[in-house]
Amino acid sequence: KNMIRPLITAFILSLCMATGAISAEFSADLLMQSVGGTHSGKLYFKSEDLNRIEMMGIISISKRPMTYQLFPDTKKYVVTDIDEISKNNPAADAANFKEWIENNNLKKTGTETLEGYKCDIFEGDVKLDDDQPPVHMKIWHTPELGYPIRQESTLPQPVGKISSHLKNIQLESQAGSLFEIPAGYSQAKDVQEAMGMPSFGDGGKGQAPSQEEMQKMMKEMMKKMGQE
Repeated sequence: KNMIRPLITAFILSLCMATGAISAEFSADLLMQSVGGTHSGKLYFKSEDLNRIEMMGIISISKRPMTYQLFPDTKKYVVTDIDEISKNNPAADAANFKEWIENNNLKKTGTETLEGYKCDIFEGDVKLDDDQPPVHMKIWHTPELGYPIRQESTLPQPVGKISSHLKNIQLESQAGSLFEIPAGYSQAKDVQEAMGMPSFGDGGKGQAPSQEEMQKMMKEMMKKMGQE
C-alpha cells in the first residue's frame, strides 16, 4: 500500500477540519508551524461544502464530497472522494463538526478566545488510517464561523507535530471562481505524478516499494512540502 497517501490525507485533514451547519463566508491568513518552520497560506471559506486552502505550493479545493489537490508547478491535480474514504475511515468525513467529534471521541477540555472569537477546545486521539498510529488532535473551534481558529496535530514521523492558526479573518462573500480548477490543469493518477515525483515499485500492481524506494519517496515528498 502506498504510505504517502495517509500522510497527505492527514496533512489536508489537519487544515481542512470540520465545519458546522451554521457558518459564515470569510477569508483568512493561514499560518502553519511544523518541524520545517513556519509556512504562510490562505483560506477561502464559502460553506461547509466549499472551501479552498493555499499552502506550501499546494492548492486544496474541497467541493464535498470531492477534494481536489492542485500542484501549480506541474499543472496537475488529484481527486479524492471523501465518501469512499469514510467507508473505512470515519475520521475522513468532517462535514458536521458535532458528529465528527462524537464519532472520533474528542472531548471538550475548555474554552478560549482567539482572534476575537470564543472557541470551544476539543482534544483526543483520531485514527486516520489502519496502517498509521492515531493522531493526537487539539482543536479550537468557534461556532461563530463554524470553523477552527487553531488546530494542533501530532502525525507519524517524519512529519511530526503540525499546528495551524487563522489570522486576519475577513467576513466577506467568496467568488465562485476560487473553487474551480483553472484551465490548463490535467488530472494525475496519483500524488506522486501530480508532484512531479518519479514512479516507484511496480506501478501500482500490488507490490509495495522497497525500503530504499520508500525513503527516497518520503524525502521527495518532504522537499515538495517544504520540510527540508
